[in-house]
Amino acid sequence: MPEGKREYGTSQGETYWNWFCCIPKLTYAQREILLKCFGSPEALWRASERELAYLEEKGFAFLAEVKKFRQENPPEKTEHTVKSLGIQFTSYENDHYPGRLRELSGRPHGLFWKGKIPGEDTKTAAVVGARECTPFGKETAEELARGIARAGGAVVSGAAYGVDGAAQLSALLAGGESVAVLGCGTDVRYPSGNSKLFDLLERQGTLVSEYPPGTPPRRYHFPVRNRIISGLSDVTVVVEARKRSGSLITAGFAAEQGREVYAVPGRPGDPLSEGCNELISQGAGIFLSAESFLKAFFPEKTGQKKWCKEDLTLAPAEKLVYSSLDLHSKTLWELAECTGLSLSELGSSLLSLEGKGYIQETEQNTFALRK
Repeated sequence: MPEGKREYGTSQGETYWNWFCCIPKLTYAQREILLKCFGSPEALWRASERELAYLEEKGFAFLAEVKKFRQENPPEKTEHTVKSLGIQFTSYENDHYPGRLRELSGRPHGLFWKGKIPGEDTKTAAVVGARECTPFGKETAEELARGIARAGGAVVSGAAYGVDGAAQLSALLAGGESVAVLGCGTDVRYPSGNSKLFDLLERQGTLVSEYPPGTPPRRYHFPVRNRIISGLSDVTVVVEARKRSGSLITAGFAAEQGREVYAVPGRPGDPLSEGCNELISQGAGIFLSAESFLKAFFPEKTGQKKWCKEDLTLAPAEKLVYSSLDLHSKTLWELAECTGLSLSELGSSLLSLEGKGYIQETEQNTFALRK
């Protein structure tokens, strides 16, 4: 039978943790079993074939995967492979492991990530919702995310279609931080249609996963990863959700973790509001508007108008265009006349302002400030 738990030096601890977390096809529970049996990833690496065979005989069939991986992938090689992909790794024993996750039940054994995980002094909000959201849901998520970014907070979500991706893209275009928690490896772009979002996340945001590089998206990964979305967030806002949806799973994890949950109320009988209305009936906070939420979430910013458009830093041409607009639409030619800019300069400024979420094209070649 396996020998008693053995502890090894920690100088190379992260190398062994990296190796341990890269063993494919293991569930969280199976990794927990291995840690209880062997005490540490290093002890598992150094275990004898007899010890592994004993556990395999006792019914732990997943040991076959461990043995195969151990034969082909020594810890140093595994660590080098991860680093060569531009991916960083942090185990829960490392000081750099996110403090918001450290004390949680079911915390990931390790995280693979690209970018920079927001510091403990940065306020974080999960913005989640339906993939097939309504225009109202998309606009609500975008407005909220822009406000969070402008106030110095970070938006956490799952990079999915609909509410999640819209919120994250809006935060990044506003120059803010955003963290995407994936249900696959951080080197796998899923969903593939969100390529623009992934480009921005790799440049100025963060991609994070408990799954090793190369792991494909699997259906059962997504409900599990939702505990990380809520765990990395001080508050979770559900914008639109059906009665049975992943967003409600995220909200459930947030409540279990002692975090605040808000939901956008909707009309009774509306399928995309059923989940939100149910959350409110169970005690979730009512999301009345982005402005009221931001004032409550960033009380120290109230009066400074950090999320207001007037305080934005814009290029000279952008300021000129922005100051010429109000909530009433103006055509491209009206703007050219009142700004004196060439059509080329005007078009570039309009494209930039629209991409940052400050203005909107109300109809073809007609623009107004975004409400």
